[in-house]
Amino acid sequence: MAQPFAVEDNAKVDAYIKEAMKKNLKPPGYAGTHWRPSYTCRNLLRYSWREYRNCRYYYRYYGRYYP
Repeated sequence: MAQPFAVEDNAKVDAYIKEAMKKNLKPPGYAGTHWRPSYTCRNLLRYSWREYRNCRYYYRYYGRYYP
C-alpha cells in the first residue's frame, strides 16, 4: 500500500519541477486511468503521489490540466 501523501512532500514536488524545467524536459501526457474531466491535480493524490507530481509539472509547463 502506498504511503499517505504528506505536506512536506510538496517541497519534493517543487524541487522535481524546478529540476525538470532547468533541464527543459517536456512533461509526459497522462497515461493512467484515474483522470476525469473537471479534476485537478489534487484529485490524483488519493491514487498516486507520482501521478500528482506529474500532473503538477504538466500544469506548470502547459498552464492547463490534462485534456
